[in-house]
Amino acid sequence: MSTIEKASDKLISKIGALMEPPPALITPIEPLSNDKAVIDSPLNNRPPAKEDDSTALVLNKERMRTLGLLLPDMGNTRIAEQYRKIKHPLLRKINSRTGDSRHNLIMITSSLEGEGKSYSSVNLAVSIAMELDHTALLIDIDAKKNSVSSLLGISADPGLTDYLSSPDIDISDIIYSTDIAKLKIIPAGDSALANAEAITSEKMKLFLAEISARYPDRVVILDTPPLMLSAIAKALAYMADQVVMVVEAEKTSISIVEEASQYLEKDRFAGFILNKTNLASSSENLYGSYE
Repeated sequence: MSTIEKASDKLISKIGALMEPPPALITPIEPLSNDKAVIDSPLNNRPPAKEDDSTALVLNKERMRTLGLLLPDMGNTRIAEQYRKIKHPLLRKINSRTGDSRHNLIMITSSLEGEGKSYSSVNLAVSIAMELDHTALLIDIDAKKNSVSSLLGISADPGLTDYLSSPDIDISDIIYSTDIAKLKIIPAGDSALANAEAITSEKMKLFLAEISARYPDRVVILDTPPLMLSAIAKALAYMADQVVMVVEAEKTSISIVEEASQYLEKDRFAGFILNKTNLASSSENLYGSYE
């Protein structure tokens, strides 16, 4: 049995299951560098600022449906069931590590562009927001693409890069409620302010620590740039508690995935999402209708 076959249990879920076996998957390889980000910085002594729920962003539901994104009213559809399979092992680990620093930070990444990481990040966040015992905070850390806002059809300012570059912007200023209950968003912010130094700064580490600790029921989803194309993603791979890699089915080569996986620690690696199979956009009801 090959190393790839032995790692098949690391597949969280296929998005649109094929009848034939999925492409081979790989185990994460130990990082090449020992230069890990220091993430155990203490929180600021000030109490966390209250988030403003008075004005919720209205998501473009029609656009989301057209793009095949998950919505709360899709309770028995194939896509809803697939993301239940993805979120449950992630939530189990979060629940087992309550009290640990950054235990609820989940990073979604990919090897290359165009594999569907932002699509998966949005769907996972919506699925978690549908939980009775959890809320979801989706953070777009890929300011050059700003994919989360594009997928949801929203425009919000300021965002993460603005917060990191300005002493006058509070965390509460960049957290936006939405018209999906229990789903909040931090947009990417001004792309001109995006740089690896800001993401690896002490302010970013304190930001992640505070966001993680602010509410005990919150799950934080970090939509990051691809590992092979960004120093930002490589740094964040050591800050999140769980890392999920999205792999485009039948396109991304095993060698590319192997190379990208070198930046993931085994203890942080949660698994792969095999995306863009031929049933990925199906809205077919999985169980039929209920009376």
